[in-house]
Amino acid sequence: MKRHSAIVPLSHDHHHALILAQALKKNAPKIGLGSKSAEEKVEAVINSYNTELIPHFNHEEVLLFPLALGKDEELDKMIHNILEEHNKIRRSVEALRDGDLEENLDAFGKLLENHVRTEERVLFPKIEEVVGEEELNILNGQIIAVKDSCGI
Repeated sequence: MKRHSAIVPLSHDHHHALILAQALKKNAPKIGLGSKSAEEKVEAVINSYNTELIPHFNHEEVLLFPLALGKDEELDKMIHNILEEHNKIRRSVEALRDGDLEENLDAFGKLLENHVRTEERVLFPKIEEVVGEEELNILNGQIIAVKDSCGI
């Protein structure tokens, strides 16, 4: 699906988040992060959270969502749900080391994957529909892919 150019960097971030999510889930391929120990995966999640997810959430919460809020009741509800998911992801990162690491990593991987897929398949198309091209053009150049911005 073609995205508005202002939102494309967020979709690039989502691609990287999906790769991380897949590597965390049980039965991940034994390549890359999938071959690491649970402790090493937790460290990778914390690093990705600090360097990628926090800035990504910031772009959505500070730039994109305020532009979209108040234009459509259904969209407002979607954004509210996504903000709750952001908070759930934050809490999940904090709790990763509590209890069974393998189970927590699997649960985090599933949570992150579902979150990204909801944004890509439901939220972003709705934002593009409701907000429209002209208003989204305001954001062009303001949102940059996190991996690009931090040289990862």
